[in-house]
Amino acid sequence: MGRAVTYLVVVLVSIGFMFLSDPASGWFAVPSGLAIGFTIPLVDTLMSNARFLRIMWSSIRTWRKRVRISASYLYRIRIDNEYLLIRGQRFDQYQPVGGVYKSHPSSSGVLGEMNVLNDDLLAPDAISEGDLRVRVPGKHLLPFVRWFEEGHGREIDGWREFYEELVATGILSKELFRFVKYDHVKRLYQPMRFSPWANSQEILIADILELLPTPAQEQELRQLKSKSHPDIFWASETQIRRLGAVEGAAHQKTKIAQTAVWTIDTLN
Repeated sequence: MGRAVTYLVVVLVSIGFMFLSDPASGWFAVPSGLAIGFTIPLVDTLMSNARFLRIMWSSIRTWRKRVRISASYLYRIRIDNEYLLIRGQRFDQYQPVGGVYKSHPSSSGVLGEMNVLNDDLLAPDAISEGDLRVRVPGKHLLPFVRWFEEGHGREIDGWREFYEELVATGILSKELFRFVKYDHVKRLYQPMRFSPWANSQEILIADILELLPTPAQEQELRQLKSKSHPDIFWASETQIRRLGAVEGAAHQKTKIAQTAVWTIDTLN
């Protein structure tokens, strides 16, 4: 962001000299050239830092309040153009495999300096200990996001939730899924919005991970897809976008979480 400020100052000063210079003189070409030359990197810098600019604006709006932040990773598991979703533990819906990142004890100091508090919506337990589902003072939003982006003092791998939801439960075998490979597709920052459920402003962050199964793992996923499992639902892109609704059905029995839409919106 420091470069953006430098570029902006050069552009503004150059434009000022353009107004003071005679367009017919040779001196006019100097500030006009600088203005044009620095506008391109200025625009590029602003675009590459768009998320930080939005966070800065959100910080200004909520300077004296707290903002609820939930930072998670979500898997896109696709077999034959259908996507594996798992039944939620807290809500009766199907959602992508994944969950919130966890902070490490080493981060307690920096989070304490920012006066970050644990989420007060869900009752704390051993499972939710360290979850990056927190309440951050508005004035510290940008430092918190920068800390999160650096990846120090927090979980950065997507294995834990995959293992807990699919392997430890016996849905997938421990023999074939001793490890998984995945691509980090995209990091999404949902615009800050008021959450009636949390009764506060809220920012949702999600890393979209695409599973890259080995041939043997893909075969087991196909076998799972061919069977019926009460906690697994295979959904088409259309059904995900409709949040579970099926056109023409007399009763809509399946509810799909909005987070599932995030995993397929990165396909474009």
